[in-house]
Amino acid sequence: MPIISRKRKLMEEICEAAFIDIINSPTQADIIFDNAIDDVLTISTYRLSVPRLFVPKSDDWFRRILPNYSDDYFKKFMRVSRKDFTLILRMIENSNVFKSNSRQQLKVDQQLAITLHKLGHDGTGSGVSTTAALFGVGGGGTILKVVTRVLKAILELEKDWIRWPDETERLEIARNMVDQLPNCIGYIDGSHINLEEAPLDDPESYFTRKQRYAIQLQAVCDNNKMIRSIFVGYPGSVHDARVFANSEIGKNPEKFLDRGQWIAGDSAYKNTDYMITPFKNNASTGTTAERRRFNKYLSGFRGKIECCFGIIKETFGSLKEWRIRVDRSNGHTLACSWIRGCIILYNILKDSFTESEEINIEVDDDAQEGNHDQGDDYKRNALFQFVNGKLNMM
Repeated sequence: MPIISRKRKLMEEICEAAFIDIINSPTQADIIFDNAIDDVLTISTYRLSVPRLFVPKSDDWFRRILPNYSDDYFKKFMRVSRKDFTLILRMIENSNVFKSNSRQQLKVDQQLAITLHKLGHDGTGSGVSTTAALFGVGGGGTILKVVTRVLKAILELEKDWIRWPDETERLEIARNMVDQLPNCIGYIDGSHINLEEAPLDDPESYFTRKQRYAIQLQAVCDNNKMIRSIFVGYPGSVHDARVFANSEIGKNPEKFLDRGQWIAGDSAYKNTDYMITPFKNNASTGTTAERRRFNKYLSGFRGKIECCFGIIKETFGSLKEWRIRVDRSNGHTLACSWIRGCIILYNILKDSFTESEEINIEVDDDAQEGNHDQGDDYKRNALFQFVNGKLNMM
């Protein structure tokens, strides 16, 4: 076993302590990191008569320090467990994007680690300089190239991991839901992916009712919280109902749902033969108490898609506020790839999430007002009778 000098060991201990401090005090990340670099640089000059700058190679941190972290600390940095890191690595390592005929690339495991670190943190403690030093690579250009490359490899998995249920599977889903929401195949909702800065092109279209710039994500999940469909890219000012109308499932619902089957949405959407939404306050079906009871029952199931969004944003914190400037040439495309990549990873990792990571979201049925109760009420009224009959027997 090679002998590690006292000086090198001390520098490693400084780096390790600094990164632990960053995890525990993320708002002080830049100060902690700068102080650690100053300490390492000072120590590195002691042995030589002529001072020489020492740049700590975070490849050493990645190869030798990170593997010795506890499972909890490993997951705080990578946002996934060691087992899941290896699982993802095996899925993407043979992708052609890692086979370059020009400059030699970083090893795939290091590229994946850099990408997961960037996806998993909201910017605090994961800025370009911090990430570059942490992993021993170049500056922002290298980091962005690595992340873009790994996202391409992850997106190659999309057809296998974001898949609408075929006819046979839909029948199975419907059978499993017969005593809860008969013929319900899934739950739909939209979520804003906030942007740190105003986009360079047409920023007004990205400005939301919550006074933030954002990109729209529409998703459908099943009763097991597996994401089955996503539609990404509309600017944040666009209403959920319009986003849905322009998505493939909105334009051609009969290709996704057999006769009698439907998905559940909130009051931002129009009630139709293919989508059932809560009753508005001015509805006349049943009594006010019965409608409220129905809405609460329906929301209890629809909350699953909100829970998915919560887990996704907690796991991949970069989606809480995306910190790369959106422009017409490639920023918007990268943002959409980034979002899609996180959804794919969520589906891959779904069974690894613990109950403590399951986030309960209070559903807001009046999130986006609109006149959406003019659709076909026949199916909703039938469900209303079923639900109230079921609740009356309890």
